[in-house]
Amino acid sequence: MRDSGERVFIKLGGSLITDKRRERRARLRVIRRLAKEIREAMTERPGLRILVGHGSGSFGHAAAARTRIHEGISRLEDWWGFAEVALAAAELHMQVRRAFHAAGLPTLSIPPSAVAEAAGGRPAAFEVRAFQRAWEVGLIPLTGGDVVFDRERGAAILSTEQVFDALLESLRPTRVLLVGDVAGVLADGPDGHQVIPHLTPEGFREIQGAVGASRGIDVTGGMRAKLEMALRWVERDPELEVWIFSGRRPGALRDALRDPPRIRGTRITRV
Repeated sequence: MRDSGERVFIKLGGSLITDKRRERRARLRVIRRLAKEIREAMTERPGLRILVGHGSGSFGHAAAARTRIHEGISRLEDWWGFAEVALAAAELHMQVRRAFHAAGLPTLSIPPSAVAEAAGGRPAAFEVRAFQRAWEVGLIPLTGGDVVFDRERGAAILSTEQVFDALLESLRPTRVLLVGDVAGVLADGPDGHQVIPHLTPEGFREIQGAVGASRGIDVTGGMRAKLEMALRWVERDPELEVWIFSGRRPGALRDALRDPPRIRGTRITRV
């Protein structure tokens, strides 16, 4: 049974909160605006529970692409690359956390490196209790893409979507909002790229050849990987609703939390 209060997972995409073409460049104004929008929505809806994850953008992705530790660790010196990626991810994470705190949002930082272990690049063990306790006491769990130990490769990069995937059954969100810098899932049409307003697992099979890749560096698979993950989520939980939309328009995230029908993007459901 779901709680009466709505539970929402929010992913702030790395392409939205960083400049992915310039290493370690956060878009602080955007981060602060998004934090303010979340605060405004939660003030209006006090029963709302949210979990926020963010991509690594030009921080973790750039460091991972340079060190290539996501392909595995075979030499002792590769652990320096592991530490470098962890540091880069932590730098962005702290900037997000500070912005949330300044906006009046109490967060609990839960980096995947502290609670997760992978095997072959996928989560193999994930401790969820800290996330649950945060919600119980009124805190916002704050997590994101991170480097973790891997039982087979030594190291792996877990995307925010993989973190959400590991938490789905325990925390049972009613909605997942994937907020990036594009208007939604795009497909080729007679007038160029067009946003697909609604997708189901069956509908995806008809358009999958037209779905594009992300701009910039992204070692976790771009839009296709995000979409395929979202489709698996709604198959696992037919009551779940996933939205992919742009957070570039001021007020878009606030509107999405207050009144979902106002979202301009792609809605993903089981049917």
